[in-house]
Amino acid sequence: MKSPTLLLLCAFTMILIGCSSSDDGTTEPDVVIDPDPIPEQTSTYIGHVKNIIDSNCLECHGSPLQNSAPMELVTFQQVVNAVNDRNLFSFINTTNAFNVMPPSDEGGRMPQATINIVEDWIADGLLEQ
Repeated sequence: MKSPTLLLLCAFTMILIGCSSSDDGTTEPDVVIDPDPIPEQTSTYIGHVKNIIDSNCLECHGSPLQNSAPMELVTFQQVVNAVNDRNLFSFINTTNAFNVMPPSDEGGRMPQATINIVEDWIADGLLEQ
């Protein structure tokens, strides 16, 4: 006989899986990117985003990695890969204090204006320069 805890865990997992996918079995995106968060600006990595990453992320995501960070965000390509493959934007855009990046002792997140710059860079096509 299976334990009630195991059965409850299985049921909870099935509910989570069912809520995170659409009818055709594809996974819904975590965050919808605004198509043009800063209309008067074309954001680039070098011009707008690199300083944000350097100031907010490299303490843990530098080389060498610190605090169990899963990836480096030192180069342009590493940041692009984190956006495309690891949902970087959802981590900086979340309001969930347990998942927000960068982590904060106060439980806050980066200012919305800073998050908007990263979102604009993504919407503008992840341009390097």
